[in-house]
Amino acid sequence: MTDTGPLSTKINNTTSNPALSPARSPAFYFDCAIFEVENVLYKIPRARLAEESSLFETMFTLPPGAGNTSEGEDDDHPIHLPQTERKDWECLLKLLFRQVLLPRRSISTSLIFNYQSFASNPISGPPEFTLEEWVSILKLATKWDMSTARACAIEKIAEYSGIPAKKIRLARDYRVPRYFIPSLVQLIGRSDPLTADDYKDIGVECALKVVSLRERYYDPNRSEGMFRQQRVASDVSSPMTPAWNGIVSEIHKTFTDHDEFYN
Repeated sequence: MTDTGPLSTKINNTTSNPALSPARSPAFYFDCAIFEVENVLYKIPRARLAEESSLFETMFTLPPGAGNTSEGEDDDHPIHLPQTERKDWECLLKLLFRQVLLPRRSISTSLIFNYQSFASNPISGPPEFTLEEWVSILKLATKWDMSTARACAIEKIAEYSGIPAKKIRLARDYRVPRYFIPSLVQLIGRSDPLTADDYKDIGVECALKVVSLRERYYDPNRSEGMFRQQRVASDVSSPMTPAWNGIVSEIHKTFTDHDEFYN
């Protein structure tokens, strides 16, 4: 039985009239760019990247090059992302396109708002990443000035405990001052000595300063004999305690070449 109601007639008239061109949805008609990373092609909505990074926004407004074909228009003319690893790029994309449906606010509040939305909403929140995957996101978000993705990665990495040396390296490599002092306090106050991995992360010069502080902070009155069996750990779990403040005071005296991390 054929539906001859008013709605059906309206639809039939619309679809059969060649003079009426379909309109493009302002929200769901994507203008995509083709990227190549480590010999793999990716087709990504331009608006999402431009929203996150002024660097990509500027890139997408550049005029076409020789031959009048803009980079990113097709598979034969992709946008190459040099010095970018596929594993890092895909972690960033997973975060950006999981975040795309979150509500947005003004630029001044979006950074905090988006992270809080991630944390409070298990459905539209961020994917479950490992520590190394969050580092991958931090790496590229810092490189391309993606403030929201960077803030989310910094917050998630901060939740990991027991990796003070790695956090010091991240503080240096990706300009995260908030990691520096708390991580140094943990290294100085803990009972376990520095490991080979710690030396690799923080470097020999920094490690020697940490060792010096650890030795000076040790109370010899609590030792028996010439060699102590095990260094006694200090209670540095809470900022602003006497132990914490004492170590921080000595850090400022010793690490005079790291003033940028104290602010």
